[in-house]
Amino acid sequence: MLVRAPAIVLSVSAFLLTPFAIWSSFFAYSPPDGQSPSPQRPDSVEIQMRNVNFRLARDIVLEVHALRGQLISTSPEKPVTFDDANSFFVNIDSAQVAITPASMSALMNSYVMAYDGAPIRNVSISLRGDRLIQKGTIHKAVDLPFEIEGSLSSSPEGYIRLHVDKIKSAHIPLKGLLHLFGEDLAKLINQNAGRGMTVVNDDILLDPKTLTPPPHLHGRVTGVNISDGKIVQTFGSDRHPVRLTPPFASAAYIYHRGGTLQFGKLTMQDADLEIVGDRPGTFDFFQKEYRKQLVAGYSKNTAANGLIAHMADYSRFTERVGPQSGALSQKAAPLPVRCDCLRFGRRRQSADAPHIHARSRIHAGA
Repeated sequence: MLVRAPAIVLSVSAFLLTPFAIWSSFFAYSPPDGQSPSPQRPDSVEIQMRNVNFRLARDIVLEVHALRGQLISTSPEKPVTFDDANSFFVNIDSAQVAITPASMSALMNSYVMAYDGAPIRNVSISLRGDRLIQKGTIHKAVDLPFEIEGSLSSSPEGYIRLHVDKIKSAHIPLKGLLHLFGEDLAKLINQNAGRGMTVVNDDILLDPKTLTPPPHLHGRVTGVNISDGKIVQTFGSDRHPVRLTPPFASAAYIYHRGGTLQFGKLTMQDADLEIVGDRPGTFDFFQKEYRKQLVAGYSKNTAANGLIAHMADYSRFTERVGPQSGALSQKAAPLPVRCDCLRFGRRRQSADAPHIHARSRIHAGA
C-alpha cells in the first residue's frame, strides 16, 4: 500500500490581510496559439471576475457578472496595496455589472449626495418597465418633495445618462431640470462632480470613475438597460486582453495575476491568487468585513506557487445561525510565527507576521 505525502493546507488568514484582498494574484498563464497577452504595466495586476456580488457596503451591492481588467497603482512609488484603497484603481477592459434600485438608492444617499450643502436628500429609486423613477427631497429655501422620470442610456463620453422627461415637485409639473434645481443648485451639483454626478440640460450624467468610493472603476460605459428589475451596465474598450484561466474551476471567482501586491505585512510578487466562495451560484464578498470570510475559510497552495483562497460566502454572516449549527465556528488557535522576513513561494512576510494556521491531509491508497 502506498501512502501519499501529506498535503499542507495553509489558512487564508496568513496570506490575505487587507481590504480588497480579493484583487490579488494570477496563475502562470500561456495564451492560446495565435494570441498574445496585452503588454502589462509594471504597476498593474491583471484581474478577472465572474459572478461576484461585490459589496461596497452592507446595503450597496455591485452584481459583477463578468469583468476583465487591471488594478493600476496610483503612485509610481507604491505598488497596488490593498490596505490603502486609494493606492489603485480598477481599469476595466470589458464588464457587465448590474445594480438593484435599492443599492442605487443607498449609493446616492450615502456617497453621491453625501457632501456638505448637497441639495438633494432621501433619494429613492424605482423602475417601471424600461423607465427609471427617482424621488427625493430638494432643498430650495424650504424642503420640497420631487419626482423625476426618464430613460437610461450611455453617453458619448462613456457615462450613464438619465434623460429626464417628466418632473414634478410638490405634485406640480415642471418643464425641465433647470426649473427643478435652479441655476445655483445645478451649479452646486456640478461643482461636486467628484462624487460622480453632473447635470447638463435635462440629462443627469453619472461618471463610473467617481460614482463609488475608492478604489474607483475606470471604464467606458457602452450600454445601459433595465433587465429583471436591475440596472445593467456594459463596459467596453479597444483593449482585448486574453481570457485568464484560474487554477481552480469555479463558476464564481475573483482571479488576479502578475505584478506586485501588498496586503497586510505580505508582499506578493508575480502575484497568483484565486478567491472562491463556499456556496453554489454567485460569490458574495464584502470588502470591509473580508476578515470574517477569511477566518471562516481556508486556502491551498498550487504547484505554481499560487494560492487558492476558499472563503465563507458573506451571506452566511447575514443569516441567523444557531449556536449549535457550527456554520461559522472558529478554527483551532493558530501557531505564532516570528521572524524578520519569511519568504515562501511568491510571498514575503515581514516581522511580527500574522499567525499562520496549518493543517495536513493524509491520503492513503493501495
